[in-house]
Amino acid sequence: MDQYDHELDPFSSESLWRLSKFSIEALQPLESLPWNISLSDPTSCLQIPKQATDQVDPVWKLDLFPIGLEPTEPTAESSIDPSVDGSSDASGGLLNDISSEEDDFWHPDSTQEDAVQHIPQKSWEKYHDRPFQEPMSAYVSESGAQGFDAVLALQRATRGQSAHRIVRTEVFMRSLLRLGLGWSSAFFRWDPLNSQFKREVKDFRVSGISSLALENVIEYVLHIGTLMQRMRTFAQDPPAKCKELPALYTLSGTTAAIIFILEQQISDHSKDVVSLLQIQALFHRCGDLVGALAAIVGAAQRSISDAQVISTVMERAASFTQRFSWMENLFHEIVIRVTQPWFKFVENWVGLRSEETALSQVLASGRSFVRLEIDEPGKYKTGPPRVDHLYQAQHMPSFIPADQARSIFESGCSLQLLRSSHPDHPIARRDVLSRSGGIQLHCATTWADIEKIQTKAQEYELSLRAEIEKYHRGNSSRTHLPSEDTAQTVDIGKTFELFDIDGEETIHGPIKNSTALSRDTFHELIGKARKIEPGLNDQMDSLGPELASSLHLSIAPILASQALLIDYSCLHHLFKEHRLRHHLSLQWRFQLLGEGSFVSRLSNSLFDPDMESGERRAGKIRSGVDTGLRLGSRDTWPPASSELRLVLIGLLGDCYFGTGSTDDSEKSHIRQDNELPGGLSFGIRELSDEDIDRCRNPNAIEALDFLRLQYTPPRVLESIITTRSLNKYDQLFKHLLRLLRMVSAVKGLVRDSTSRESLSGDVRNVFQKFRVDAQHFVLAFSDYCFHIGIGSIWQRFQETLAKIERCINRGDIDGTIEAAHSAPRLRDYHEDILDQMLFAFFLSKRHAQAAKLLESIFGNILAFGPLSSADGKGYRCESEGAVSDLYQNFRKQTSAFVGYLRSMESGKATSKSMAKSGTFFSSRTDPTSVFEHLRVRLDMKAYY
Repeated sequence: MDQYDHELDPFSSESLWRLSKFSIEALQPLESLPWNISLSDPTSCLQIPKQATDQVDPVWKLDLFPIGLEPTEPTAESSIDPSVDGSSDASGGLLNDISSEEDDFWHPDSTQEDAVQHIPQKSWEKYHDRPFQEPMSAYVSESGAQGFDAVLALQRATRGQSAHRIVRTEVFMRSLLRLGLGWSSAFFRWDPLNSQFKREVKDFRVSGISSLALENVIEYVLHIGTLMQRMRTFAQDPPAKCKELPALYTLSGTTAAIIFILEQQISDHSKDVVSLLQIQALFHRCGDLVGALAAIVGAAQRSISDAQVISTVMERAASFTQRFSWMENLFHEIVIRVTQPWFKFVENWVGLRSEETALSQVLASGRSFVRLEIDEPGKYKTGPPRVDHLYQAQHMPSFIPADQARSIFESGCSLQLLRSSHPDHPIARRDVLSRSGGIQLHCATTWADIEKIQTKAQEYELSLRAEIEKYHRGNSSRTHLPSEDTAQTVDIGKTFELFDIDGEETIHGPIKNSTALSRDTFHELIGKARKIEPGLNDQMDSLGPELASSLHLSIAPILASQALLIDYSCLHHLFKEHRLRHHLSLQWRFQLLGEGSFVSRLSNSLFDPDMESGERRAGKIRSGVDTGLRLGSRDTWPPASSELRLVLIGLLGDCYFGTGSTDDSEKSHIRQDNELPGGLSFGIRELSDEDIDRCRNPNAIEALDFLRLQYTPPRVLESIITTRSLNKYDQLFKHLLRLLRMVSAVKGLVRDSTSRESLSGDVRNVFQKFRVDAQHFVLAFSDYCFHIGIGSIWQRFQETLAKIERCINRGDIDGTIEAAHSAPRLRDYHEDILDQMLFAFFLSKRHAQAAKLLESIFGNILAFGPLSSADGKGYRCESEGAVSDLYQNFRKQTSAFVGYLRSMESGKATSKSMAKSGTFFSSRTDPTSVFEHLRVRLDMKAYY
């Protein structure tokens, strides 16, 4: 080699292109081997001695890419393969009592070789050296379950503890699956006393699993199994109060369907379970569902009414929907089913469904938002008992707003009125409801479904409007449909196919009918909920409001349309057929002394001293012409009943028929029956013994408190002119009679001063000053009561009635509802008008002190009456001292009363009696303080 070769760096790549200095001569081809013909078998040298089948592992059968791992040898403590990964037939005997195992041709395991024919794999060392034995691996991770069990046993031995018993993996997994489904097994038993599962075997372990890991899995599955068994008990044996609460019974049936479908799906998926981790994953989503369902059921069982059950289920379902979004549709379905019985009752109540028998049963039970109040006929009354419907807000579900809840109740009350008086009205007939579309209440959870409900409600309203207009024109035709009982029989066969409440199959619970449960909607919903991620299309289709708003928005359009038509129909019949406005005007004319001729004749009959006395006297015949009670000019009091009849007979009839406000047809009809509308007549008020004693004093303000007007409205009009309103009319009539008495008394004081024999003389005389002040006070107060307390308030009421009547005459449904809202609201407004009058007359509880002060003022004036009359006749008899004392008391009392009026603020002096009618008619209330009118009349020049 040259110098360059010695200096070449062996690690350099610069000379790689150069040719090598070494050369190899080409090999000469080998000569062919001579063939030995004497050999007996040419292939005998290549043969391998035959061995046992389990020891043969030829190269051509070596599987370099195995699918499964080599199974480990079973331990002495276990008789089955303890490996977690196990062979493919490890789960063959699992849960045979739950579901039958079928061969799946398309299962991946079917493509592998049979375990019997698969020859165990060997290493290269054993291939070259047949007697070679594989050494034990030094790594625990490669030793399988045997190594793991050995480490755990060594660890416990080191601590001085005995080793756990190792149970058969197949048996334990079968028991664990039964535990998760809420069934007893060899390892776990249900304790009915404590309502939980107990462990029958303790201190055991499964090969290849640590005690801590096994305990965590057992605790998780044990909790799920306990809840499953509790839910199954609730479904199979519902509580006794389920018979009284339809919503709770429906929840029991819903729970039965969910539990049955869960069992079915878990049983189907348990065929491929071969490890504890798979069991835990199998019950993962199931545990969330069962836990949420148990919380809902537990809260609902503490409820005492259907409304509480519905509200509780809805609130809990909405909460769990936020936590478990993948089960949103499932929770919605639970709420929909639980609310269905309540929806059916509302449909019957507002007339969307015609099942009067079922409605009567629910109303009689008193467990709904409507309570019946039956007023039995009294001692002096005849006829059927009066039935009133009272609203119970505590029985209304929480998702119903207060205004909508009130509208539902009022619509039903108006419908009951229509059904009782006009059974052929379209809105009360099944054939018309069928032609109009037969709309029903149900819950929609998406915006698209809510829009469909609104469209259907509009179509239903237009159709029913046309039917109502034809009925009012007299063109309505009736279509004969099957009877109510027949229709119910047909419907029950279909509707209660799943849960027949009275059937023998479900007498112990609704879980008996497994065929129907298999076809239930929950089967698909639970299957979707068990998926890890719902599809994007499902999320887009389920876009909608939150659950409470969904329920409200689903029923609001239908209920609003139904309420509109019911209220208009009811108002139309009240105003057009039953002449409501005429009966209300009758109360104003006579009860409120609004008719001048009646007031004049009544005042003369009661107080005019120039009228002929109607008292019985020996040798004198009472003619009844120009006869009066002459209160204030007689010594005997109260008058006899015969004297009252003689004086007041014909007074009401003459005033009623003498006016031109009554139609001629109405007059002729009433004259023929010889009775005024509502049996209007004078009567005797029932008084206590203390009040009777006061009435016996003719100089007392209570002398006429026994006299009253009797009026009984027609049965249909009792919805507006109620017993409460009649009591208020009676209270106002008593107060107005006292006021007429005072007006007559002060007029008598003026006559005394103008008499020829009067000793008044100087205007500064105490008698004359008392007369003038008393007349000013009484006339000012009387003018205030008739013009402000009654006149202005009643005028507002009349304007409302006139507007309603004009809209009804035009057939304007929307205008009628805008003016009156509904018959119950009009009734409340009528009572509020009477409350405002009582408020203006100081007859409310807020002004009891002012009312007593007024009675004292009137008492002083009446006490001064006999002294003034004696003075007018020229007989003072040294009464100036008594008159002076009375006058001083009068001045003090009137000054105190005017001071009371001054002290009242404008806001506090305004009537707040709009609680029942709400804000619907509040804009028609005079913003000025009603007592300000009285103060100006009494003290314009600050006299007091």
